[in-house]
Amino acid sequence: MIFTKRFFSTILFSIISVITLSIFFSIAYSGIPNTANPTTFLGPTLKAGYTGPLTSATAFSIAGEGGPKNFRLGGSLGWRISDNQGLKVSAEYLLQKITYAFFSGNAGRWMAQGAVGAGYQYDILNASYNPQLDLAAYYSRAPSKTLSTVMGTFIDADHVTQNFVDARRIAGSKAAGISPGITVQPWAGTVAGVDLNYDNVRYDTHYVSNENAVGLGGTVHINQALGDKVNLGLLAAVRRPFNNYQATLAWTQIPHMNNWILGLEGDYTVGKNTLPNTYNVALTANYDLDKIVVVTRDFKNESDPALLVSDNFMSWMSDPAVYMPQVLAIVDENVTLTTPLTPIIPVCVAPTLLSPIPNTSIDADTPITYPTASHFVGANLTFSAVGLPTGMNINATTGVITGTDTTTTVTTPFSVTVTATNSCGSVHSTFTITIIVD
Repeated sequence: MIFTKRFFSTILFSIISVITLSIFFSIAYSGIPNTANPTTFLGPTLKAGYTGPLTSATAFSIAGEGGPKNFRLGGSLGWRISDNQGLKVSAEYLLQKITYAFFSGNAGRWMAQGAVGAGYQYDILNASYNPQLDLAAYYSRAPSKTLSTVMGTFIDADHVTQNFVDARRIAGSKAAGISPGITVQPWAGTVAGVDLNYDNVRYDTHYVSNENAVGLGGTVHINQALGDKVNLGLLAAVRRPFNNYQATLAWTQIPHMNNWILGLEGDYTVGKNTLPNTYNVALTANYDLDKIVVVTRDFKNESDPALLVSDNFMSWMSDPAVYMPQVLAIVDENVTLTTPLTPIIPVCVAPTLLSPIPNTSIDADTPITYPTASHFVGANLTFSAVGLPTGMNINATTGVITGTDTTTTVTTPFSVTVTATNSCGSVHSTFTITIIVD
């Protein structure tokens, strides 16, 4: 197969397109209630690793990576049990800043996770397609984190104002899994494999339930040589806690950099059971003694013959027994909604006349005190009067008529109208006050 510049350009364009679309779909409106499903870009990330021998039968590997929202440090120690068997143990510490979608809005938080794993490989020698049997197991733990409680109001779909109290946590997890698999070389330059994955992820939730991810899944992977200097690696994992997709372009033969492998990686993780989505782009630099390495030793002035470390064992050691693509932590919250009390507005009632004000008489030059309010019914009443004899007036608050008429010289009846008023209306009563002059 001939790989042209156009072929490499197509691959590069596809990677850029995936990254652009991921950024576009990760931008979402975050209102209240928040329905966003954010995807966190963890990179760009720089990765570096070193793999080397300790003795003829042991080797080690260390690796680290760092980016704006991603930090990882890991290492492996392996033993070459026999010509066709290897055993390794690995450990890693992962720290990621992931955006979590709460009811009250998105929140980005740093979450940590530690993991250990072990791997075993059995190489079936002298068999067609060079099959290799693998068995790996892991255990991981991510501590939980409590966030501040958010309170506020919003208008629901029925246009009703609601109060809310959002008690927020990020629930960490304890997880374990096992993965038997097989790798073959169907033709020159190609290595392909399939793994069966069993994951048991238990989230440390206080408020939500039934989000644990337990069950079977599978992973397929292929590494294809694109000529003598470039390899293309693809991986797709469909597992219970997440789906993970990876693509790698690696330059394996670089002038004046004998054992260095430089690469470009893309990684996309689709979370399940409310696990967030993440993606990353990384530049890699690995120093890998993927050749037969001569190791000598001297003990008590006796020299042993040169000892050989197989290239397959060293290549296998560069791939850790545990590598978690994402911190396994989910949103855990308790949202309480209440409808604000609507104040009761009393019905406005106009005053009414309980009974007519009776007529009255009084001698001239004699003070009068004549109440009228008891003849009206209503709230917050004010009183006024027209037609009162000279010298008399009415108290606007109490409705009592007071005063003395000193001007009338003959007996005279005065027609008086008293009006009771509030904000809802008014009512009046007319009666007669007679001034008697002897």
